[in-house]
Amino acid sequence: MQLLSQITIHRTQGNTAIQLLQGDLSNIPADYAVDILAMSAFPGEYIALEGSLIRALQDRELHVAAMAQEKEVDLRKQLSCWLSKSLTATDQLKFNFKRILCFEPGASIKEPKEVVGDIFRCINTFAFDEDKNDIAMPIIATGYQKISMQKILPALLQAAFFWLQNGLPLNSLKLVVHRQAQADEALPIFEAFKNNMQDIPAPQAERSGEDNAGSIDYTEQSMPVELDIERAVDNKPIDITDAAPVKDGYDYFLSYAHVHAKDVQYFVDEMRSKKKSLHIFYDKDSIPPGGLWIQQISAAIQKADKVLIFLSPDYDKSPVCWDEFQCAKLMEYNLKKSIIQTIYLYGHKEAPMPLIMGIYSYIDCREGSPEKINDCVMRLLK
Repeated sequence: MQLLSQITIHRTQGNTAIQLLQGDLSNIPADYAVDILAMSAFPGEYIALEGSLIRALQDRELHVAAMAQEKEVDLRKQLSCWLSKSLTATDQLKFNFKRILCFEPGASIKEPKEVVGDIFRCINTFAFDEDKNDIAMPIIATGYQKISMQKILPALLQAAFFWLQNGLPLNSLKLVVHRQAQADEALPIFEAFKNNMQDIPAPQAERSGEDNAGSIDYTEQSMPVELDIERAVDNKPIDITDAAPVKDGYDYFLSYAHVHAKDVQYFVDEMRSKKKSLHIFYDKDSIPPGGLWIQQISAAIQKADKVLIFLSPDYDKSPVCWDEFQCAKLMEYNLKKSIIQTIYLYGHKEAPMPLIMGIYSYIDCREGSPEKINDCVMRLLK
């Protein structure tokens, strides 16, 4: 396996890197061992097609279809992915990864950013466990799912840089191409992203020189931006738009599914009737147009004293809500203090809430009961 290029991000909690490599993910060398091998498949289909990673693993006697029968975590309904159980100790030594994280985006997701969004929501769910901090993956969905490298790789790099820069506890994210033709296509895109990030001033930071693999360093204070990589490859000027500034701070950031807007409005009205001075961020319309949505959400959450999560089955199904929750989870992880308070607004009749949300002690307001909401308000204000 060969390292083609690398972006290193310096952070107070430890450096991390986005790497572009060429090699065989079914035969990872020990020097490049990872915790998780991420891959993609059609929903519920693990056919060993010629040239696929599933086929390469099967040829070495690791069967993804069999692993899918005994998933450790199944988030296909929420995030179109599942996590396998640990490989045996023998297989871990043979393959140099411990688990498979399988994405099944399906035909209904058309835009690369939607696919990438689900990939990182799922990665973020497991990244807080210490034994899941190094991840390798192919350039997802460029094989039989036929999303072009020019579309998916820029989206992957933008999302990876945002989450890693903001403190997602991964040691490395390895993006791996197999064939030389893929490397020839991917490397200019990766280099264009890296070079354009190099041109952005990094407050309170010094950039280091490149290493033998073409590495470039950034700090966690570097400005998170979205770059038009397709234009960068063509050497055209790039328009970089800063995230719109947020206010000085919030007492509460409210995260909820918009189908429950009336319940949440009632909650806010009760809060403000008892304490008019409260500064509450509770609607996505509070974000000025023109900036990157997730960056502005992250900025608002970072200025909140408490993040209130209004749990419901609709919350589970909303990618926007997952992004808000994971931004809050990341802030909580980085600050090493509790900022999330879950509020059980509507019950999960078909299945329990996802474990990452269910580990918190919640305030019970089911089923949108005004009396329970009033009690919740009083409890919070105490």
